[in-house]
Amino acid sequence: MAHIPLMSEQDLEEGDLPTYEDTQNEKNNTGHYFPASKTVEHEDAVAQAHVTIRLGFLRKVFGILSFQFLATFVFCFVLYLTPGVRGFVQQQSWIVLLTAVGSIGIFFAMFVHARNTPYNYFLLGAWTILQALLVASVVTFFDVEVVIQAILLTSIVVGSLFVYTLQTKRDFQQHYAIMYTVSCVFIGAIFLQILIMSPMFDFMISVAGALFFSVYLVIDVQFVMNHCSEEDYILACVMIYTDIIGLFLRILEILNEINRN
Repeated sequence: MAHIPLMSEQDLEEGDLPTYEDTQNEKNNTGHYFPASKTVEHEDAVAQAHVTIRLGFLRKVFGILSFQFLATFVFCFVLYLTPGVRGFVQQQSWIVLLTAVGSIGIFFAMFVHARNTPYNYFLLGAWTILQALLVASVVTFFDVEVVIQAILLTSIVVGSLFVYTLQTKRDFQQHYAIMYTVSCVFIGAIFLQILIMSPMFDFMISVAGALFFSVYLVIDVQFVMNHCSEEDYILACVMIYTDIIGLFLRILEILNEINRN
């Protein structure tokens, strides 16, 4: 039977192996059993940039987000003020399907040209308009009082999550794999709800979705600050806008179910 050595001559030539005392000292100094490795620092990340660059990045991101949410509010407001248009949108389900498919196509094109100005602004504007129309089409099925409650509650939750994320030292990026698994389960539960049409199961999906988008908002905000460069403002706006809109729709469904019961 062939003999396979545990160590090659090249390994022996690189130097002596660390002793047990060396590994214990290394553990006491670094908190790990293995020798400390060089940490990967994102030198082009916003967090590593000068304070003027960070402030400029934040102003640009929050400025674009303000435009996105303003456009969404205007579309919802116009549909509520025009009963004829609202009834037409509610009766024509192909409008929701068309806006959803169109926003997905522009979504991929936007990521390809995320740093190509001014194409990224044109694509972001088109995607925002389609998203605003999609959200407005969904919101018109709910009472105005419930929508206002959902807006206020979403604002409080988002503000609290922003404050927590910007001051915490905990790294949430390591939970991306878990969140991907949860995302698959969540999407599967939505398709299951389409088949069974259970009110109780729909309420459970809404609660789980609210928690799901809250966690994703924390992870994405931390990702934007620690891993994105100042040129990734389009990516940052899309991630944060999607998380907040998803959280708002889930809260809207929860409040609607509570008020109905």
